[in-house]
Amino acid sequence: MKKTETSRPLPTKVRGRILLYFFLLLMFGQVKAASCTQEDIVAISFENERLGNVFEMITKSTGYKFFYEATEVDLDRKVSISRKDLCVEDFMKELFKNTDLYFEVVARQIVVKQKDEDRLPSMVPQKRIDVPKPQTNLSGTVLDEAGVPLPGASIVAKGTSVGTTTDFDGKFTMTLPAGVTEIQVSYIGYRPKEVNVAGQTSITVSMEQDAAALEEVIVVGYGTLAKTKVTGSVVSITPETIVEVPALTPEGALIGQVSGVQVQEVSGEPGAAPNIRVRGSGSISAGNDPLFVVDGIPISRNLTSSSQLGGVANRRATFQPPTINPLATLNPNDIESIQVLKDASAAAIYGSRGGNGVLLITTKKGSNSEEGVFSFDSYVSIQSVANKLDLMNAEELIDYTRDARNNNYLASVDGASINDPIGPGDRGNANYELPESFVNWDGTDTDWQDLIFKTGIVQSYNFSYASPVRNKTSFYASTGYFSQTGVIDKAKFERYSVLLNLNSQLAKKLNLDVRLAPTVTENQRVPASSPYFAAPPGIVYSAIVHSPTVSPYNPDGTINQLNNQSYLGGGTTTASNPLAIIEAVDDQIFQFQTRGSLALTYDILPELSFKTFGGAYINLYNQDFYRSNTLLYRNSADGNPYGQASSSTETNWLWENTLNWKKEFGDHYLDAVLGYTAQKDNLTLKQVLANNYPDDLVPTISGGQVFGGTSVKEQWSLLSSLFRMNYSYKDKYLFTGTIRSDKSSRFGKNNQTGYFPSFSVGWRLNEESFLVGSETVSELKLRLSWGQTGNFEIPNYGAVGLLSPQNYNLGGNEINGLVQSTIPNPNLTWEKSEQIDAGIELGLFNNRVFLLADYYDTKTRDLLLNVAISSVSGFETTLRNLGEVQNRGFEIALSTKNFVGDFTWNTDINFSTNKNEVLSLNEGNEPIYSSGSAGVRHVTRVGDPIGSYYGYVVDGIYQSQAEIDSAPLDTQAPDPGIGDFKFKDIDGDGEITPDDRTVTGSYFPDFTWGINNRFKYKNLDLSFLIQGVEGNEILNLTSRHMKNGEANFNSYAIFNERWRSPSDPGNGSIPRADRESGNHGNNNRPSSFQVEDGSYVRLRNVTLGYTLPTNNLFGSNIQKLRFYVTGTNLFTITDYLGYNPEVSSITTNSLTPGEDYGAFPLTKSFTLGVNLKF
Repeated sequence: MKKTETSRPLPTKVRGRILLYFFLLLMFGQVKAASCTQEDIVAISFENERLGNVFEMITKSTGYKFFYEATEVDLDRKVSISRKDLCVEDFMKELFKNTDLYFEVVARQIVVKQKDEDRLPSMVPQKRIDVPKPQTNLSGTVLDEAGVPLPGASIVAKGTSVGTTTDFDGKFTMTLPAGVTEIQVSYIGYRPKEVNVAGQTSITVSMEQDAAALEEVIVVGYGTLAKTKVTGSVVSITPETIVEVPALTPEGALIGQVSGVQVQEVSGEPGAAPNIRVRGSGSISAGNDPLFVVDGIPISRNLTSSSQLGGVANRRATFQPPTINPLATLNPNDIESIQVLKDASAAAIYGSRGGNGVLLITTKKGSNSEEGVFSFDSYVSIQSVANKLDLMNAEELIDYTRDARNNNYLASVDGASINDPIGPGDRGNANYELPESFVNWDGTDTDWQDLIFKTGIVQSYNFSYASPVRNKTSFYASTGYFSQTGVIDKAKFERYSVLLNLNSQLAKKLNLDVRLAPTVTENQRVPASSPYFAAPPGIVYSAIVHSPTVSPYNPDGTINQLNNQSYLGGGTTTASNPLAIIEAVDDQIFQFQTRGSLALTYDILPELSFKTFGGAYINLYNQDFYRSNTLLYRNSADGNPYGQASSSTETNWLWENTLNWKKEFGDHYLDAVLGYTAQKDNLTLKQVLANNYPDDLVPTISGGQVFGGTSVKEQWSLLSSLFRMNYSYKDKYLFTGTIRSDKSSRFGKNNQTGYFPSFSVGWRLNEESFLVGSETVSELKLRLSWGQTGNFEIPNYGAVGLLSPQNYNLGGNEINGLVQSTIPNPNLTWEKSEQIDAGIELGLFNNRVFLLADYYDTKTRDLLLNVAISSVSGFETTLRNLGEVQNRGFEIALSTKNFVGDFTWNTDINFSTNKNEVLSLNEGNEPIYSSGSAGVRHVTRVGDPIGSYYGYVVDGIYQSQAEIDSAPLDTQAPDPGIGDFKFKDIDGDGEITPDDRTVTGSYFPDFTWGINNRFKYKNLDLSFLIQGVEGNEILNLTSRHMKNGEANFNSYAIFNERWRSPSDPGNGSIPRADRESGNHGNNNRPSSFQVEDGSYVRLRNVTLGYTLPTNNLFGSNIQKLRFYVTGTNLFTITDYLGYNPEVSSITTNSLTPGEDYGAFPLTKSFTLGVNLKF
């Protein structure tokens, strides 16, 4: 269409107004230039520089992007500007002065256009001219399927480079070039969309989620790789999942969420470390925990240090509290992602440390949006004991005790009668008599659990800022505070964390990445997880064994220590008042931990880069322990004060140099990494012990008499070379090959270097011609992998002959000397795991249904075992490589997007099995019998799982004397009676002997599962997670005292269902009461009766949240404001009698798992939280 334009000269008044307007505009521009921000200043000048180069330099220095039509802008034109430190807009005006170009700035986008024909030359008609179609201003909003704005979405005028991005509210404004009627809208994770905007000035664009997310990039160790090209078994955990369940550490995000990964909360103590097992346990004496790699720094639970931290020197090793958690210093809110490398193909890049799987933890970085993002996340939780034990009340205990004393009396004394007096002294033996307080009960019925358990409070406050890219630099900074007071008084954990991650492009080809994370933790511990006879006694166990007939306090309000369980008499056993234990023991741990790294990446070629990475991990640890004079141990009349001061310094440094090469040519894609790494760890431990404190006024070491101590220095080092290559052809035939060599100081000089190869292949059938157009199958990948990994978690000097101090007599004088304590083994090497994995990935209906399934078979050989040797050598055992263990199983993970749109419903289901089996041990395959907390109750033998429970097998209850007479002779039961246990004759020799002890159960479950549902309707969201474990057993050692039938303590209420008489046989599984069962049926021997089913179903988490419509309430200042309430561990369905069906008191010994000897109970919590972004 053509248009006639008439030009006339301007009147003088009009020209004057125009001059005034330009003068004011100039003045305003000067004010603006003077006040513009630093990142908007162009600090460089140009002399005869190419215009295209000028655009590039401005983009790099300020972040502004240029859009223009290539036919309208001559990029080769030379320009010069002598002025410096101009604001961007002033610089652009100077740049285009006296040219045919002009510009507009829209949301940090500079749109460059040619000027129209000269305006206002004259008001007199000169000639007819053709005027092009005018440009169009377009504004709009980009939303997701639920109507939530998408900040940072890209909008480009189709066929041009003119474009913009949406702001925090999903809004945009742009000028469309003449003749353009369509725009292209794109956003990561959503399908690109073309929109016709002809005749419109304002639009709303709704984006559809790309469920396939085919180009999702995941961390795979020493690099990243598109998810479609991954051929190993790798699972990624999103930041939303990590913070979904309020928890101290990020491991909580894995509970019930990842198939093949079992996270066991073995203790509810604040700061305690959970057990993490990836595809089972493959080692007998080395570590079974996975390797943690946090921002490139490998961190492991080094058994040689963690087992010595947090303990009490005068306490048995099996009664020590849970080990220190190295991840307790990591703030879950700072984590961007967690990748779990499950199979050997994925983990082989970490060589000798990848045998138990690898967890790659990456923290957050700067924002990709045009503006920085502030975040404030906070919650407060109220915690209580998840479940209380079902114990007898006072009346039930008195009845039970009377029954136990009478049965013992009748079986032991000829002519005895239950009608004989039963008070103190009446029968001549306290084990036949009742305590006086039982005979004349005053009505006291104390609930000791209610006394020691209280409400715990958890508080978390996290503030962070993710900066935009300015001057080619971005950063993420955060600070956080976490506090948890336990459900037992004085138990507390606090964390103060700071994180700074900075990334900067120093030069065109040089990038800098700096990360620093100092953290302080303070942990007030209480002696909860140990039996009543430990030193100091366990609080929980002392409480539950205490008779409810005992009053906790004296009449004057002081704690009752001289008229409690220890002074009942009548055949009862002594125990300390748990309230006195809480008051008397002070155990404080302070840690300052710093994790820092610096990485420089140089792009040698567009496809080739070199990276040097230096990292350090420093941990300063201090513990002060004091047991005061006020605590009377059981029936002691005097206190026994004890003090301990422990400290350690650990410094771990790492230096890595890698070459990364990525090249795509035609249908071929190559991604390779070649590297060399060095790591060294130095550890110093010091400990001083004191006793004989005259009083409690000075509870430090200087207040008592120092009687012992120790000082230890240890170190290890690791030198490694690595190579990995990923190849794909037509993005459907995939291959990955990896090899790593490790040289470790921990192993014998003849075997210090190990090689760990792996390979994997993949076939994406959905890219084949017969499926490429399928509307049903959107993704179908077959995977197969093989690889070898290792385990070097052994003592630092296990291969070296060590010396220890020993005094000897010389001429009647005692002389200090040294003696060899271990035998050197120069051939000692790492345990090696060889794994085969076959997997399938299936996506249906544009991946709205996505299935992951894997079968794996892992064999770990060269197990590190302490083997018995001839005493002629002067030693009893030596550490050698013997034995083989197998773990094999099946894993399924199913994700479905059931509904999309305003109402969304997503479901994630996971299911996994694992069978653990010992294939071989020493030369003769002799079983390994292991002593845990209560003698030999575990066995590791060929054909069974590691650390299986060991004892006699209960085969019912004798119901008549004839049944006793016809049963195999029980050589372990001096005088069995009706109502006693009947035991199984395993070897069939007609007698019950120690040879009939066998495997009675295992801590390893048959399968684990989890179901997570997430619902969302507009601004309302709801999620819940149910998880379960089936087939694991717990060795409930509290049964030795509370399910022994002897009534020397309080008891589980299950003994109300005991055998009482042939006419009242109870529930058929509980024997009769008998105070001296060891003299009769010996019912309390190690047996299957103490092994209980630990299977459970748990409502792990329920969250209800609401996101406020911030646009209506606060405008564009608030990006997100969400409030939520969460319930955690709300209920657990289990047959286990104890507090926790996942308990394992000894976490540092793989041969004695699954014991419960008075552990700190788990908690349930109710949480109120807020998420704010602005």
